[in-house]
Amino acid sequence: MNLRPLAPLFLALLAGCSQQPPLRGSGDLGVLIERADGSVQILDGTAKTSLARVEGLGDLSHASLVFSRDQRYAYVFGRDGGLTKLDLLAQRIDKRLIQGGNSIGGAISQDGRLVAVSNYEPGGVKVFDSRTLELVAEIPATRLPGQDRNSRVVGLVDAPGQRFVFSLFDSGEIWIADFSQGDTPHLTRFRDIGKQPYDALISPDGRYYMAGLFGEDGMAQLDLWHPERGVRRVLGDYGRGQRKLPVYKMPHLEGWTIASDQAFVPAVGHHQVLVL
Repeated sequence: MNLRPLAPLFLALLAGCSQQPPLRGSGDLGVLIERADGSVQILDGTAKTSLARVEGLGDLSHASLVFSRDQRYAYVFGRDGGLTKLDLLAQRIDKRLIQGGNSIGGAISQDGRLVAVSNYEPGGVKVFDSRTLELVAEIPATRLPGQDRNSRVVGLVDAPGQRFVFSLFDSGEIWIADFSQGDTPHLTRFRDIGKQPYDALISPDGRYYMAGLFGEDGMAQLDLWHPERGVRRVLGDYGRGQRKLPVYKMPHLEGWTIASDQAFVPAVGHHQVLVL
């Protein structure tokens, strides 16, 4: 039997095997967003090196991401409405879709099964299966009176009990979407929580959801262990009697921190950091 014609095939197979990334754990890998190029770098935290550069993730000018429970996948949320599932071990895009027109962030459920995306356009939240990126649920935000659009959604976080919590910027609300009973969420709405909640954070124990207010002083705090108590205003008078300084760009809150029993948050319109 003449095996000579099969030699190129064997060589191609060997070459393909040699190009596979080496076996490694995923716990020490990181992702660097290259916002100007629509690409990401996958980093090795131990060796302090870049392992790969992955392109084709769209508009990353306001990108954020979350990781799967096993830390193999990163879910990247792009400003163009793109949702990208990035395989950190294979160093490639596993799945990608355009799910909206303008996205502002996302979260992954505590069991790792659901990925939620908050949208400016169309205003609302879309929830996807983390494995397939198939749409599981769509939650439209409140329709704005006299306008042909919904409120923009910000401050989306995951909370214990298979819940997502988020704020509605234009209508001044906080919603809880509870997926503990299946893929059709039970919604709890809190209205009149303050003007223009711009972002939010959740305490490390998952108890308190705190939304910063852009349209007025103070913050809105929701106790997720006792949601029946409603939303409480916090620091409502911190800027009273002081001249506000101009704010040239919408601040962020989720990137700030809670350490021990203290929260450090920006004082919008003032050159200050507030400690709660």
